[in-house]
This record gives sequence, structure tokens and C-alpha cells, in this order.
Amino acid sequence: MILNIDLGGNSAKCALIENFEIKSKFFVETPKFEIIENLKKMIDIYFKENGYKWENVEAISFSVPGAYDKKTEIIVFAGNLNWWNYPLLKEARRIFNFEKIFILNDANAATYGEWKKGQDGMPESMMLFTLGTGVGHGLILNKQIWEGTKKGYASEGGHGGCFADEELLCSCGVYGCLEARSSATGIERELNKADNKNYIESKLGKEFKTIKIIDIVELFNNEDPVIINIFKECLMPLSKAVGYLQTVLDVDKVIIGGGPSNLGKRISEIIFENLKKYTLKSFYEDMVIEIAKLGNDAGIWGAYYWALENI
Repeated sequence: MILNIDLGGNSAKCALIENFEIKSKFFVETPKFEIIENLKKMIDIYFKENGYKWENVEAISFSVPGAYDKKTEIIVFAGNLNWWNYPLLKEARRIFNFEKIFILNDANAATYGEWKKGQDGMPESMMLFTLGTGVGHGLILNKQIWEGTKKGYASEGGHGGCFADEELLCSCGVYGCLEARSSATGIERELNKADNKNYIESKLGKEFKTIKIIDIVELFNNEDPVIINIFKECLMPLSKAVGYLQTVLDVDKVIIGGGPSNLGKRISEIIFENLKKYTLKSFYEDMVIEIAKLGNDAGIWGAYYWALENI
């Protein structure tokens, strides 16, 4: 049995998987301090309450929202966890008192899980973008996860300051990253701007302290022009990145995952519509953009397969 921990900016999704079957799944809130200590404490409580024993756990696999340097075994940065040069592997082994621990970037984990289980390992190549607290990006080339050849964290497509029109400060410390605009956080920031918030409240007939994407699902599904336009604008930096990377890499398909992907096919359609202006016709006409099949479980499945194949 493998314990898989998909760390997020606000919570960790945990799953016990054995023989390709999820035996149990639970969530642990992640405070911005002593994250691993808190995880161990809460998992211990869950194990005790549900009859699980550490002696039956063969490995622990982490999916982490940040750049993991495989050579130094350090999280170089994970802005949403407030980790900078954090020795996760060393600390996790100490706190969990466990040797067989594996670490994979969360976008790579989601990409690997979606490719292995959601796509049955079929595409020769694909790239996946996950939209959540941030924007993750993973890549499958020649049926292998691409981590880069230098340090092993070629998975930070949400960063770099290249595609966003605005000079928004990203959690990584760089201005103009597409994550600051195209993430679920960025979309919700736009929804809560005064004019947009007032419009949404008037359309729904109630007031909100903070508007979440889940609150505007009905408006989105009904093609409300203001809401659709907000999504078009927020997803424009992502669309530009997709267009550029497809021109460079020519992958079989592009997969969109994360919370906003729960809105369905219309999200991929918006990205595809945005792309037309920024992509060579020959690439645009053949491009395949799909919504992830595994939804929010892609990360835990990717962590599972990664550990299973590396034990």
C-alpha cells in the first residue's frame, strides 16, 4: 500500500492506494507553518480512527506545488507553501520516520497520472496545465515525463513573466507570470473586482463576502457575456503559452485540469478561441485540447505510479 500526498496551497489530498485501487481518500488542511509536522499529526489521527497501520505502508509519495531540485533534493521554491530552498525529502524522512519517500512536482504528477490512467498511456506526447491556486504545467515526450536534464524541475510553465499582459506580481516573486492571471486564484481575483462583483451580485440577487468560481457556474453555463468575457481575458495568457509551446513541441494533445476545468468543455473552447489569433494556422487546425478525465485525482494517481515504478 502506498500513501500518496498531493500538497496544495490550502490543503493536502491524501490517498491510500493498493493494487491500483484507492482504498481510502481524505483531506488535511495545510497551514503556512510546520506543514509536514501537521500532516504527520493529522495522518496519524486518521490512521488510528480508521484502523490503518504504518507497517502496511510500503512507500510515501509527495506531489508538491513547486520546483524540486532532484540533485540537491530541495524544494527550490513553492510560493503557495512559503517554501524557499526547503529540504523536503530530508525533513519528511525525519518527521515520518520513513525511508521510502518519493517527490514529484504536482503538475508533473497530475500529467503523469492523467497520461497513465486517464489516457491509458496512449498519446506519444501531451502537455497538461492545471489551474488551481497557481498554474502547473507538465509534459509527456516520447511516453516519458519530461523533467529537464539540468536540475529536474522543467515543470514551471505558469511562471516566467512572458505571456501576461499585466505586470501582476506572482507568488514566485516575478512580475507578469501567467499564473497570476490564468490560475483559479487569478480568475477569482477578477470576479471580485468591484464592478464585476456588483454585476454578479445583481444577477444572482444576493451578496457575497468573496465570490468563488463555484458561485458563478450557472451564469457561466448560461453564457452570461460578462462572465464569459472575464474567463476569456483571464485565460488569454494561458492561451498564448499553449499556442507558443504547441508551435515548439507539436504534441498530440493538450489537457486542461484543475478546479476551473470542472466547468467542462466550454473552458477548452475558450482557450481554443483565444488561440486563433496567436497560433500558426497549420498548428491551430490540428490542435486537440481536452478536459482532464481524472479531475482532481490526477495528482494522487501520478504520485502513486511514480512511487510504484521507482520503489
